[in-house]
Amino acid sequence: MPHLAVLLVDDHRVFTDSLALCLDLEPDLRCVATAHTGRDGLAKAGAGAVDFAVAVVDLRLPDMDGLAVIAGLRRLRPEARVIVLTAHCREDLAERAIAAGAVAFLGKDAPITRILTAIRSADAARPLVDPGLRRASGRIRLTDREYDVLRELGKGHDATRIALALGISLHTTRDHIKAVLAKLGVHTQLDAVVSADRLGLITVGSGF
Repeated sequence: MPHLAVLLVDDHRVFTDSLALCLDLEPDLRCVATAHTGRDGLAKAGAGAVDFAVAVVDLRLPDMDGLAVIAGLRRLRPEARVIVLTAHCREDLAERAIAAGAVAFLGKDAPITRILTAIRSADAARPLVDPGLRRASGRIRLTDREYDVLRELGKGHDATRIALALGISLHTTRDHIKAVLAKLGVHTQLDAVVSADRLGLITVGSGF
């Protein structure tokens, strides 16, 4: 029986080791590689040395935004399916992950049978989303550009550098920063970064 090859991208080594073991015990699945940073995952996908049909990706990685990793994997391997396993099982993150190209969004505490089902059968036509998503009535709703600005703030960039990085005017950048502060209910850019990191909206210190 041919094996369905899986790439794991997660910085928690105990988790990846355990999941890899579970996959290798299945007659039709095989973990062919693991990556503990977003850049390593994209490098393995881009090098062509690792042949995989499914990538299992965490959203919180030490060097990159997990959503950017999803988008990067989709560009490099459009035929591969991306499954998200995350400790931040929120509705807004699920929506953004599916929009970025993921075909499943599950919490790390999901039953292994559900994870295996997603790996085997989830696709863009029938994405699998964890039924236990947290639906907060007051959840933070940021525009795509506001997320871009927030990620730049998370890298410690000021308004001038953000404007250059995103190719927008300084005035527009400051307007976006004000909108982000207001939506997060904070008064300083530092508080915005701390709050966003706590909510799982960004990964502070990521290189992306």
